[in-house]
Amino acid sequence: MSQARVYAVRNRISEALFSKDGPTVESLVSDADARVALLSASIEAFVAGEVAVLAAFAEQPEEALLSGCQAIGEPAMNIAEVAEAAGMDAVGGVARGICVMLDGLVSRGIWRTDALRLHLRALTLVHGQSSQPAGLKIVEELRSLRSSLGFTD
Repeated sequence: MSQARVYAVRNRISEALFSKDGPTVESLVSDADARVALLSASIEAFVAGEVAVLAAFAEQPEEALLSGCQAIGEPAMNIAEVAEAAGMDAVGGVARGICVMLDGLVSRGIWRTDALRLHLRALTLVHGQSSQPAGLKIVEELRSLRSSLGFTD
């Protein structure tokens, strides 16, 4: 039997950060924030397209929702991953809730069509809102709903 080997990977970023000529952590974070701000309009357009895909599922019959889990999960995850970078916290929160519900189906067999449909409708609602506090209140209420149904975030 061969012996296990442990490899130490060189951290090139730390070498740059800790050198006297390297950029500071603050400057790297500031540069990253500026790049994300430049992408904001693109992110918003991408999220709008994904919300439109999911909105079409809100009125589908139960069989279509169940068979379309993957078609629902992918755009929901896409939204959850990028929405907050464009300041769309509520939209990202509702999309994460959809992902939690679909994960509950796969991992624990929990299926609630009514709650999923409510999340899909809420996604469209918060996407169209300009009031961030109201949207975040909806996110909290949906989290409470999921919790009462046995879903774990």
